[in-house]
Amino acid sequence: MTQQTAATNTRYHWQHLISAAAVTVSGLMYWVLQVRPLTTSNGFSWHNFRQYFPYDQYSYLAIAVNVKNGNMAAVEPFTETGVNHYPRLYYVFLGLLARLFNTDIIGTWQVAGLAFQFVMVAAISWLLIRLTGLPVMGVLGFVPSIIGTFAVAATGNWHHSLDNHGVLWGAFGVLFTLNGESAALSIAVTAICILVGVTFPLLDGRAPAGAKTRTAVVIIAAAAVGALANVQTYSFLTAVYLLVYATGAYGLLKFGRKWHGALSLVLLAAVLLGGTVIAAKAGPLVTLMAGLLAAAPGFILILLKYRALVIAACVSLALAASPTILGTLLGLADKDDFLTYRELSSNALGVPLWTGLLGALVPLLMLALIFWAGVVQGNKAWLAFALGSVFAWPLVASNDLWGANQEPYRFWIDSFTLITAAAVPVFCQVATRSWHLWRAGRQLQPWEADSSDGSENTAPAAAGMGRTPVTMMTTACVAVLVAFAVSLSDYSKFSEYVHEYGTASFNDPQALAIKSAAMPLTDPNSHLRVTVDGSGQASELVMFDPCISPFRVKALTGLPIAFYNLGLAWPKDEKDIREILVQRSKGSFAQSAAEQVDIRYVLTDTGCPSGWQGQVSGAKMSEATYSNGGQLATITLWKVAG
Repeated sequence: MTQQTAATNTRYHWQHLISAAAVTVSGLMYWVLQVRPLTTSNGFSWHNFRQYFPYDQYSYLAIAVNVKNGNMAAVEPFTETGVNHYPRLYYVFLGLLARLFNTDIIGTWQVAGLAFQFVMVAAISWLLIRLTGLPVMGVLGFVPSIIGTFAVAATGNWHHSLDNHGVLWGAFGVLFTLNGESAALSIAVTAICILVGVTFPLLDGRAPAGAKTRTAVVIIAAAAVGALANVQTYSFLTAVYLLVYATGAYGLLKFGRKWHGALSLVLLAAVLLGGTVIAAKAGPLVTLMAGLLAAAPGFILILLKYRALVIAACVSLALAASPTILGTLLGLADKDDFLTYRELSSNALGVPLWTGLLGALVPLLMLALIFWAGVVQGNKAWLAFALGSVFAWPLVASNDLWGANQEPYRFWIDSFTLITAAAVPVFCQVATRSWHLWRAGRQLQPWEADSSDGSENTAPAAAGMGRTPVTMMTTACVAVLVAFAVSLSDYSKFSEYVHEYGTASFNDPQALAIKSAAMPLTDPNSHLRVTVDGSGQASELVMFDPCISPFRVKALTGLPIAFYNLGLAWPKDEKDIREILVQRSKGSFAQSAAEQVDIRYVLTDTGCPSGWQGQVSGAKMSEATYSNGGQLATITLWKVAG
């Protein structure tokens, strides 16, 4: 081994060590900023559930609870009746994980959700190192998660409140839930980072990934993105929009002619003007897919150049996405009542123009700089990323204006999360490349010469980087950093919010009493045990009085209960159960109606001022006493029919 070879190996060794240390530091920073505010809250336990917009989260948790208890069927998760068309793969995964290792389902929710996010942070750190060639840059992998939307500056709160129940917040807001959307975004960010890492040109003439590596990564990443359709629909569609539009933009820039670009604009105008007609005839899902048409000319050019790879990627994505997509389309064709309701229920959830622009200021500034640098330095990868992002994001986040009308604010949040995560490493590559050029005082070397295997390498020197571009670059970088610093006030207020609200305990006296009182219905050796049939459908339901939370009953016992989330899935006898729940909210127990929809048991709490112990007509099956603020109270299980 020569001295030069030994020196090179030593340098690579240290670079790998520094890279590993940088990724570790980034993960630690993510823990401190995203996890520690909760773990230091009053009464925290990994077995407690996060008190963070919990209504929907408890509904998702119910799916995992059912799977842990052995019911894999796609049923409405609380009653375990009817049909559930909601993408549920992640919650099935959590339930199977808890069942396999016999772990607490809430603890599994916490640990698994964070695991996906730490993989995401590591992927961002890896991309920072790969694009810049600087191992120390890996410490910034946590940065996209704390970029805010200027909500504090505009409203004094950490998020923008929109009409109806819509909100806009940074990635920290959507990732904190640890639900399916959080996991899907983590997977999408990881896939996009790896795709960028193997397809973007690198600094200092370093060789990009080989053809075989790129092929494998593209196909696997496409399958991962496709699988998201079975996890969370909006994250899946957002990732598809970003990837398709970025690919289409690169196709136009690399292989297109003017008429290709003109055709893309015509198709975009056709979607915007004709989307309402498509929605009326084919529905919102088809309309959202039609929104990809404007990227078709450039995408087809890429298909013609890399036919086998593109076809393989598209097939892998389609196959991975097919279970939920086909199930939803079949349900729509059968006029499923819930799916029909969902199609029509996304009213007043659009994003106001100026609120959307203000919230997107930090990533938009980064995209503007990336675009300008791409023009000046002749880097088509930068241009394609910037153009694809600025077309895909506003298009999918304004779908209420062109016919689809499917919760545009959710698409805005998901777009913000994905684009910001990718923009930070690309922005750092732009800044690093420009810094190298300025320091070297040499001519710019565009990266657009195609190698024999289709990768991009350096080309002969072209234009010098004069004082004006350097001044503009410096000014733009300062603007991005200032905007980033101002946006951090959102995260600061968010961390105070989650620290204050903390977690909900499932180990308090009432919870233990509920679990104990319901034991005759959950004990495998009890003749009263409530089970489901071979198709996963329950025939006996449990009701509860106004002071007993349905979420607690489901999480603690796993029993089929008379409750449902209107926006998630509908049970059998939905209208009757809805009316019974309305009466419950008024303090009344409609027992005759309850018996007609298979409600066989009722839980009451004597510590409840509006309890039902005087309204229930039935036999007491069990009781459990607990301390309610210093006074004794009793949870009673009643059998009311059957």
